[in-house]
Amino acid sequence: MSKACLILLTLCLASSAFAQRGLGYDRVVVPQTRIDLRDLGYSPVDLIPDGESGITSLTVAPNGDVYGATSGTRSHLFVMNPQRGYVFPIGVIAGATSVTHAVAVSEAGNVFIGVAPTGHLLEYTPQELKNIEIGKALEASDLGVAVSGESISALTIDRKANVLYGLTAPGAHFFSYAISTKKFADLGSIAKAIVPGGRFEKFERDRIVSKVLVVDEHGNVFASGDDGYFFEFVAKTQTLEKLAIHVPAVPGREPYTCVDAFLLDPSGVIYGGTSDGYLFQLDPEKLTVKNLGKPLSEYRIAGLAHARDGKLYGTGGDGTEMARMFSYDPATAGYDVLGFVDVNRRPYYTWQAYVIGDIVSDDRGTVYIGEDERISKLYLYFP
Repeated sequence: MSKACLILLTLCLASSAFAQRGLGYDRVVVPQTRIDLRDLGYSPVDLIPDGESGITSLTVAPNGDVYGATSGTRSHLFVMNPQRGYVFPIGVIAGATSVTHAVAVSEAGNVFIGVAPTGHLLEYTPQELKNIEIGKALEASDLGVAVSGESISALTIDRKANVLYGLTAPGAHFFSYAISTKKFADLGSIAKAIVPGGRFEKFERDRIVSKVLVVDEHGNVFASGDDGYFFEFVAKTQTLEKLAIHVPAVPGREPYTCVDAFLLDPSGVIYGGTSDGYLFQLDPEKLTVKNLGKPLSEYRIAGLAHARDGKLYGTGGDGTEMARMFSYDPATAGYDVLGFVDVNRRPYYTWQAYVIGDIVSDDRGTVYIGEDERISKLYLYFP
């Protein structure tokens, strides 16, 4: 092949790679004027490395900063200040390869991190961030191990009481940590049975338990455990109780079902998403649960967030299919399927998420969507 032909072929391939895609595909993705993404760092060099960038925890601090943690070969803590608009990797979390729904921020602004597999609880005090140093160890205080021999699999906080609550794995222990006294309390297991078989292989060796926790307006904490039943930690009596209501599930699949997402609504009710892909409403006063149906055909609801328009936003998908985003309007009980989580800014950049690890929203109404893959981005959705 002549040199001229080779150059022409190269130019044709390059132009094809950056060509506009068809309108047919644009109809099945999130509206492009309402979504964007951020790299996890300062591209192209100062980025959280591939294989360490799966976003599995997101939370919003009282001052509006968005903190997140990754899982992979190593776990990293990062922060995004909405005013600045970029992600700043803070440091590598000691002893962690996984931080799943286990980052919480106190009213004072301190960041607490539940670590797997070591089971340590860490406290990071925010400081002035100057230069990104990928690989730098996170400067954090080690508060100790929540439950001996257990990892921390979920974490939440009651900011009024200044108390952290968490779950462990594999034993599914529910624990508390009083920030003022620096003391842990193991309050018992909410899933004692290992359910054989099931849709996912891991069910043959893991207990089926909530991926997340939620605190209601009165400081009570909710989770799901054995046979898909809800558990409540009653703050007033400091007791952990199994309730007579269970997570919505396909009939016969109750023992295999757990809560994947919780969201405390400003109205006081709690919304949640299940591993079977159902959305539900939990009334923490009446202790009743209402099945709101399946917004998508996929399993799992990876996260939920509310926005200024009064709607709930979430994504569905268990990793075997591309994640889709949806909204739910409590006023009309109606769903909208918004499409695949995709950003197309060709020829500058384009990226599509297959697996979502967590979702949160801030007071400005922005929904933050964390991708959980080998190479991951933080998506920003503007309802």
